[in-house]
Amino acid sequence: MQTSSPLKLIAFLLVLSQPLAPKAYCQSNTHKLGFSESPETIEVLRGEQVVLAYNKKSPPVPAGIDAIYHRSGCLHPVMTPNGRVITDMFPTDHPHQHGIFTAWVKTSYAKREIDFWNLAKGTGRVLHERVRYQKQTDGGSEFEVELIHRAEQKPQVDILKENWKITVYQTKDYYNCFDLNLKQTALTDTPLVIKQNRYGGFALRARSEWLTSNDKDELRKGSREPGSFLNNLGSNRIEGNHQKSKWVALTGNIDARPATIAVLSHPSNFRAPQTVRLHPTKPYFAYSPCVDGKFSIDKQHPYSARYRILVTDEAPDSKWLDEQWESWAEE
Repeated sequence: MQTSSPLKLIAFLLVLSQPLAPKAYCQSNTHKLGFSESPETIEVLRGEQVVLAYNKKSPPVPAGIDAIYHRSGCLHPVMTPNGRVITDMFPTDHPHQHGIFTAWVKTSYAKREIDFWNLAKGTGRVLHERVRYQKQTDGGSEFEVELIHRAEQKPQVDILKENWKITVYQTKDYYNCFDLNLKQTALTDTPLVIKQNRYGGFALRARSEWLTSNDKDELRKGSREPGSFLNNLGSNRIEGNHQKSKWVALTGNIDARPATIAVLSHPSNFRAPQTVRLHPTKPYFAYSPCVDGKFSIDKQHPYSARYRILVTDEAPDSKWLDEQWESWAEE
């Protein structure tokens, strides 16, 4: 029997002393992540498969929808590991909802009432400003972009600068994982007051096929299979509305097979665990700290938040999502 050399033993002990990597960093046995950038989008790809796309310019507004609903500075499409689109953009029932996006609803600025969410009002808009960087890391692909929250009516004012740092991790084949860390900073000496409201903040819109059968808005033609919600408290879309939630999963069938997109909210976020708006009939939800009262964003008090998004081609697994949240929260 051979004995290990002292150098080999030291090396072995050093490996054991290293912290275990979170599940999101587990290396895939297949394709590596990379970028594809055009004047319109930044795409993160695994091999030739799109994981997500960030829109530097608005996609064309579909026929029959008012051009006022154009939007840049959002994520769409977001894809499942098997290459199915799970988000929606310009849905006919609510054309102001665009994939993954951020917007406040009831705000005031220098005695002006500004709605950055409901674009048809024409008072406010969130839009892409510039790309700060993109790079490959040991764990995956990362890029940072800058958005602007603009008061649209005269005098037009850029009120907030918002930074998004998006990190897409090299994961096992059965799920996609990416983080979206955001920071909103005042651009003027006048604060933006975020008023109390039942929705607004960080939002996700999924496929319109997942509208419920009792949705009163215009429904898509053809067969539909309604989506459903689940949060860490075990609640559905009705019970879970305005609950403080560590994570929320939205799930439904695409071509008769399940798919799920879950958003985890970090415990360091403002008013964590944040209150979540779950819509009673539509496939969208929003982490909305404004539900719990007004607050202000000024130069001395920026607004920051961290979210992790997990996408699978399966029904939601509460135990796995709890484990993912705990692992991320402890990093």
